Amino acid sequence: MKIVCMKDELLKGTGIVSGAVSQKSTLPQLSNLLFDAKESSLTIAATDLEVAAKTVIKTQVLKEGGITLPSKLIIDIIKKLPQQEIEIEVSENEKVIIKSGKTKFSLVGLSKSEFPVAVDFEGGKTFKIATAILKDMITKTKFSISMDETRYVLNGIYFLIEKGKAIMVSTDGKRLAYISKENAVDKKISSTFIIPSKAIEELLKIISGTSIEETEVGVFENQIGFKIGETILRSRLIEGHFPNYEQVIPKEKKGSLKIKTKDLLDATDRVLPFRPSSIKYSVGKGKILIYSIEQGKGEGNDEIETDYKGEPFTVAYNPNYVIDMLRVVDSDEVIFEFTTPVSPGVLRPADDPNYLYIIMPMRLD
Repeated sequence: MKIVCMKDELLKGTGIVSGAVSQKSTLPQLSNLLFDAKESSLTIAATDLEVAAKTVIKTQVLKEGGITLPSKLIIDIIKKLPQQEIEIEVSENEKVIIKSGKTKFSLVGLSKSEFPVAVDFEGGKTFKIATAILKDMITKTKFSISMDETRYVLNGIYFLIEKGKAIMVSTDGKRLAYISKENAVDKKISSTFIIPSKAIEELLKIISGTSIEETEVGVFENQIGFKIGETILRSRLIEGHFPNYEQVIPKEKKGSLKIKTKDLLDATDRVLPFRPSSIKYSVGKGKILIYSIEQGKGEGNDEIETDYKGEPFTVAYNPNYVIDMLRVVDSDEVIFEFTTPVSPGVLRPADDPNYLYIIMPMRLD
C-alpha cells in the first residue's frame, strides 16, 4: 500500500472510527485501526467486536493494499506531522513509513487479514430517519441510560418503530426519559431493539459532525447498523426485555406549575456548592423555594416566582438528575407535575407533549 492523503482528512477519518477501538482487549488487532486503500479512496475501520465503525475518505492511491496500525500511536503521529500532505507506505514485513515534509516515522503494523470483522451494511431490513430527529432523540434520552452492568438490559436505549412513529426510552431505575416523533419513518416498518450505550455515544459523535440529512438504519440478526454518508456504524444489540415503561408514567397529577427552564436550571445549579445528594423543591403560592443542606458544611437556597396556585408541596430530588434534563430541553419553559412527595414527578417541555422525563423523589429529611 502507498497513499498520499491530506492531514485533515486523515484526522477526520480516524476520529470518526477511533471510539470503536477496544480499550481493554489484550488482542493487538482490536487496538488497531484498519487502513485499506483501493482505487481513489482509503477505508478506515475499527472494532472491539461489540461495536464496529468504518468510514471512507478521498486519497491518492499509488498502490492498493492495507495494514492495521495501533490507534493511539497513529493518531498521535498524524497530529504531530508538520504539513498537510502525508505519505504512508507499507513495505515488506508490515513495516510502515509515514512522511510529511522532512519528518519521517517508521513503525510496524499487522496484516489487514488480522482485522477481525467486515463492517458492511448488507442483509438486513432498512429504513431511513432524518439525522436531526435521530440526534434530538438520542440527546434527550442518553443521560438516563443505566451504568449498572448487573442491569444489562438497561445499559442502552430502547428504540421502538411502529406505524411511522419513532420512540426512544432510557431508564436507570431512578429516572426515565421518553421521547416520540410522529411520521419519522416509513409506516410499513415495525421493529423494537435496545441499542447499547457505547454504540449510542459513537453514533451521536458521528451524526453531530455531519451535514448528511438522512441516516439509514439497518436491522440485522442481533445487530443494528447506521449508515451516514460514507460512514457505517454497526453494533450488537442488547438481548432481553426492556421494562414496561408505560407503567412508570404517572396517570394522574395533583398539581403542576410552569416555570422558565433557564430559571430552574440556574437556581438548581446555584445551590450545589455544598455538593448535596438531594435538593428540596418547596412549592407555594406564586413561588418555588429551592434549597440544599450539607451536614457540617452549610446550606444554600434560592427562590423563583411561578404561576402555582395549589396547596403547598415539598419534594426532594437528586439535583444532577434535574440538571441533566434541563440542559437538553429546547423549550423556554418546562412544566413540573407531581402527585405526592414519594411518587414519581414529571418534567416536560411546555410546548412539546412528546417528551417526558420521570424522576423518582428522594427521602425528605
